[in-house]
Amino acid sequence: MNWKECQAEKLIKHDSRAWERIPVSISAAERFLRSAQKNLEIDEYEMVQLAAYNSAFHSARALLFSKGYTERSHSCLSIALKHLYKDDPLLLKLVNVFDKMRISRHNVQYAELLLLSKKPYFL
Repeated sequence: MNWKECQAEKLIKHDSRAWERIPVSISAAERFLRSAQKNLEIDEYEMVQLAAYNSAFHSARALLFSKGYTERSHSCLSIALKHLYKDDPLLLKLVNVFDKMRISRHNVQYAELLLLSKKPYFL
């Protein structure tokens, strides 16, 4: 899927009030980050991975909201950020890490795959 397809499918939509959602998303990102840190302390690596992804997801949503868009798809969120921030090389690197986290989280959550190592590869 690409930027235009995400928009055509209404998985990414322009929303003039999207910026109002930024504080809630940042708060959620912080909460999930704390959860990831607590789970890491007790060696719950699958939960670390899920919470860390959710933190990154809500941070990514805040970036999308700041550009005046909302999302209805995790993969289109990544596609949108790559399009909207194409001139920011550092942010593009972070979006690529986010995309790897998205795929890994999907595998853990939906394919019931167990982590093979002691720590998720993105830490």
